[in-house]
Amino acid sequence: MLPAHNEAATIEPVLEGLRRAAPAFDRLVIDDASTDETAAIVQDLGERQLRLPCRLGYGGALQTGVRHAIDAGYDIVIFLDADGQHDPKDVPRLVSRIEEGGADVVIGSRYVDSQLYEGPFGRRVGQRILSLISGLMTGRRIYDTTSGLKAMRAEALHVLTAGTFQDFHVEALVKWNLLGFGIEEIPISVMEREHGESMHSWKSAIVYPLKTLLLTLVAATDAWIDRNRT
Repeated sequence: MLPAHNEAATIEPVLEGLRRAAPAFDRLVIDDASTDETAAIVQDLGERQLRLPCRLGYGGALQTGVRHAIDAGYDIVIFLDADGQHDPKDVPRLVSRIEEGGADVVIGSRYVDSQLYEGPFGRRVGQRILSLISGLMTGRRIYDTTSGLKAMRAEALHVLTAGTFQDFHVEALVKWNLLGFGIEEIPISVMEREHGESMHSWKSAIVYPLKTLLLTLVAATDAWIDRNRT
């Protein structure tokens, strides 16, 4: 599953890389109201896509795709950013870890096993803060809370769609942790973004942490309610 907004420069090589690396996997692009040629490129490639009539943002695009995956009966769902930073060859590794039975959610992490990826300074600081928040709330540290490459069982997705809106980052990890889902991080290779615009800006550097903190508190409350129902 690939959420995409104005990724015309990268969507084709990403999809072709997935075809080579995981030919047996179904692929779905959620086009978040792109204004460039993203949707046309996906159509020309013969790939499946859901085209949103208005921009919902990253979380909204994933919510749409997740609902589609659940209704279609998939057992495992993979999120992969369409900006070309991730290597499609890592996708089968994440799925294999789940199929081995050791985890419900597997995160492709930039910050384990001495990874060399640095990224913008402000984003690295934000990552560490979010990682600390998740550790304080759950007793377990997740180092790459905003990774755009994740694989998860359908059961893990059900608890998100049944609760308060999620952005599929630290708040989802906190909820999964508190509900007892097994989460693992495995190292992946990540490249610097070369095309398009990141969804993170100076404005989002202020708004995003506040929004994430609120969503995380709501997710923790949801988890507490769910645990006390059983």
